[in-house]
Amino acid sequence: MQMHYAILAGGCAASAGLFGKLSGLEIFEGLLAVRVLFFGAMLLCNLAVWTLFVRALHQSHSSLTATMVSSTSNYLITALLGTFVLGEITSTYWWIGMGCILIGLSLIVSEENGQKEVPNLWTRRSGSPRIISLPHS
Repeated sequence: MQMHYAILAGGCAASAGLFGKLSGLEIFEGLLAVRVLFFGAMLLCNLAVWTLFVRALHQSHSSLTATMVSSTSNYLITALLGTFVLGEITSTYWWIGMGCILIGLSLIVSEENGQKEVPNLWTRRSGSPRIISLPHS
């Protein structure tokens, strides 16, 4: 299963957060053009997030997988951008939590790939519900 659109959506979401934070930094207080540029970049990144995420949903068999991959890539890229661009420090607990998210993601995706199509026994082929009679005691 290809999930590159979901990964790109997460990357764009992380970039949108970075541009939003940059647009509000005190260092750019008097530079209106720079702040507007960062704000516009944030809006464009958010537009890209939704475009790419919708494509990921169409590409995926499950909306859960697309959501998990997008969220996980967003968290990871946000941490990397915060560390290397903004100089933020993430705690060991944060990275342990991120590891748990990655393990959970891998379990969900691997379980989804191993499932077979199960027929729906509660509806007829026409889509109307079956009437099930239960024995009376």
